[in-house]
Amino acid sequence: MNFIKKFFLILIFAALLFPWAVQASPARDQLKLSIDAILDILRNDPLKEEGNFQKRRDLLRRAIHARFDFEKISQLSLARHWKGLSDQEKQRFVQLFSQLLETTYITKIESYTNEKVVYGKDRVKKKKAQVNTKIVTDTVEIPINYRMYTRDDSQWMIYDMVIEGVSLVANYRSQFGQILEKGSFENLVELLEKKITDKES
Repeated sequence: MNFIKKFFLILIFAALLFPWAVQASPARDQLKLSIDAILDILRNDPLKEEGNFQKRRDLLRRAIHARFDFEKISQLSLARHWKGLSDQEKQRFVQLFSQLLETTYITKIESYTNEKVVYGKDRVKKKKAQVNTKIVTDTVEIPINYRMYTRDDSQWMIYDMVIEGVSLVANYRSQFGQILEKGSFENLVELLEKKITDKES
């Protein structure tokens, strides 16, 4: 048996025994679908026209909501303070925090100019996964790791992002914790409303 035949037999054998070696995880597959959908919107020239600004924003929000679990991100960001809120306060916080995260994320990705998204290793453990990516430009590489979870092994949702080594949830948890230790929930609401206004202005 020549070398080439042996080589292909080894590849087939490895694929049968270790399918993870040649297949991406479902978490990565679903994340890639969402990122590709967002990039398609950003690359769409007619949507870049001034009259289509709101339509473009609405499409981006829809794509983001399909993959981000904003309620879970909100709960994790408030940590122990979440339980102390009434249902109405929780709903109000999720609404405002989601709006802030959406606006921040959209503002950043709208500056997209054909950078490449490179996928690294996946780490999957039971119902949780981390999918590592990099935004690659001509001059820099920006690592963005997506932390995801699933309830039923079919739909994987993002509950945190680690950007250049900094967890989004941990960062906001620290900020919100300080505000709630010294002030009230209304103080936090006022801060979120101001941040949203500043982002949108």
